[in-house]
Amino acid sequence: MTLARVAVRFQENATVTGPRIVLGDIAQISPTGKQGQTLALLPIASSPAPGKSKDLYTVSVINSLRNRKEVGDVDWQGSPSISVTRLASKISRAQIEAILGQFLQQNSNRLPKAEIRLTVLHAPDELIFPKGALSWKVMPSRAAILGSSSFSIAFAVDGQPAGNCVVRCRLAALGEVAVAALPLRKGEIIGERSIRMEKRDLTGLDDPYRSKTPLIGLEAARTISAGTVLDHEIIAAPSIIKSGEMVTIIALKGPMRLSAKGLAKENGREGEMIRVKNISSNKVIYCRVNRPGVVTVEF
Repeated sequence: MTLARVAVRFQENATVTGPRIVLGDIAQISPTGKQGQTLALLPIASSPAPGKSKDLYTVSVINSLRNRKEVGDVDWQGSPSISVTRLASKISRAQIEAILGQFLQQNSNRLPKAEIRLTVLHAPDELIFPKGALSWKVMPSRAAILGSSSFSIAFAVDGQPAGNCVVRCRLAALGEVAVAALPLRKGEIIGERSIRMEKRDLTGLDDPYRSKTPLIGLEAARTISAGTVLDHEIIAAPSIIKSGEMVTIIALKGPMRLSAKGLAKENGREGEMIRVKNISSNKVIYCRVNRPGVVTVEF
């Protein structure tokens, strides 16, 4: 019994996914059997870049296989040339922006409760990767996310690194903060009329007050201009000793405790050092504010 010759019919167009072209990618092989399967795996050439095409000529392909014993009795047929296109996964600029939006949403617990606005300033119009399961990891330029001027996206195909891209952007977090409604003098107690709420970009603000309530009754730690965002650096607990107030000076030296009357020369909060005039000696000394009406000094 005579075995039928194996026919290899080249196709005019073919698509591949991997980095190498094999005979089975560009030709129909019949009959399908062990010999056909072996022929299908014969390497032909490197694939074009993802999303690109290249032309192969049948004569060149056959000549490259002449010395292979597997092709000793093959009937070559079909197109004289083959256009081979490598399939690709494409990511558009809109998809890049969507990836960043998804990242911000997934990390909302690391962002302030505010209206988050992402403006992309520069990003690739399109990214092309080999065909496969595409995944990515987003890394902001600042660990805290807010204040980041760019994001790096590392892509992988089928779990293997496939390339990075950097997206320059502006990230804003718009939220209501308390601002001075009018100028405040150092030491002035803050009341309802001293404050108004405004929507500001929280980026770059250092621990601002987000409501009026905790500010009422506190005092300005320095002179504050109208419109200034109120934060914990410029607002302090009210002084418990006022300048010009009579106080008790308690002098401490080991187990000894002596007391004298004094006159506060400046305002003071608990734990602060202030100047106090000793009424008996008429000397000005530095004392630590202990509680309302009482200061201490160590000798």
